[in-house]
Amino acid sequence: MAEPAPGGQADVVVVGAGPAGAATARRLALAGWRVVLVEGSRFQAPRVGESLAPAVQPLLQALGVWHGFTALATAPSWGTRSRWGTDEEQTHSHLQSAWGCGWHVDRLAFDRLLADAAVSAGARRLDGCTVQACTPGPRGWQLRLLGPGASEGCPGAGGVLQARLLIDATGRQARLARRLGARRLLFDPLVGVAAHWAPAAWGPGPGQAAAAQQVVLVETAPEGWWYSAPLPGGCSGAGMVAMLFTDADLCGRAGLAEARHWQARLEDAPATRQRLAGHTLRWGPRACSAASHRLWRPPGSAAWLAVGDAALAVDPISGSGVVRALRGAAAAAAAALECLPVPGSARALESMAAYEAALDQDCGRYLQERAAYYALERRWQAHPFWQRRAQAAQALAQSP
Repeated sequence: MAEPAPGGQADVVVVGAGPAGAATARRLALAGWRVVLVEGSRFQAPRVGESLAPAVQPLLQALGVWHGFTALATAPSWGTRSRWGTDEEQTHSHLQSAWGCGWHVDRLAFDRLLADAAVSAGARRLDGCTVQACTPGPRGWQLRLLGPGASEGCPGAGGVLQARLLIDATGRQARLARRLGARRLLFDPLVGVAAHWAPAAWGPGPGQAAAAQQVVLVETAPEGWWYSAPLPGGCSGAGMVAMLFTDADLCGRAGLAEARHWQARLEDAPATRQRLAGHTLRWGPRACSAASHRLWRPPGSAAWLAVGDAALAVDPISGSGVVRALRGAAAAAAAALECLPVPGSARALESMAAYEAALDQDCGRYLQERAAYYALERRWQAHPFWQRRAQAAQALAQSP
């Protein structure tokens, strides 16, 4: 376990304390390096709920946080119901997995669990901080932090951190990497427009058994596709989360971030509409980016890497968000451990190149899988959202 980094000194600074950043920080701290985890929030605002696939269990066990996870307010997820490519509902049961079920979780509580686990491993966490400036220097990197957590976390250092290695875990925006000259190669303009509904839907709904409610529901419509899932009690409160995924320009043109327009579109999604019947809108709708991208880093970049959505962001239809984040954290930590002894060495450069090559391969597989999945839906081909996916699939098939 690492000793807490003193004052403004660290071996590694991880920017962003979401699942990928927190898991990476924990792994590096457990390996004995001095880690600082910089987080822009103070974990005070509700976050959209999450449905975790069964495969997350061994990843949380390997990270050493499974016991803490079981203490959270969670609910079992028994599988997925979908109306994709056909009017007939398809089902996939998690009972077929080795772990028996997935989990519906309060995302704020889950993120806080992982961030606290990084601290328990020896990382120092600075909440309420953003990176104001980042420059390379003779001893690695110098970061100037802004926010209340900067003075709290760097006493006597004026909010300045010195680090040998930087890790960008700032999510889809990849804010730190872009400041260092990287670019996002965008694959689509997808946004998710989310709303939280109350009361909790644990009892049977109209014509539905309770177990049927404890599943993810996915349903296509002319303007995109809908996702809904129950939320357990916790930091964000119980209820149901429902999201419409569409393209940013289509969302703006139709005003889908306004409650009246968002709710009107439920007429095109009968299964989702039925599921929300009797519920009351608690907050939302709120739009946020769900765009896919691969991060391009300029040749000869200094000692930094990106992890999670900052490195490769995928369409939520993959259903692999947290699982992908935790796997990515393990790969990023392994690459960082190769770099840290001498960040500018040939060994470090080879490790970084191997890490990026693995991400490129993962990106290629993802694009093929995404194209195949969207191709299953042929009922809405006259609508822009689906036309764009068909054109992207055609371009991918024709690429060398």
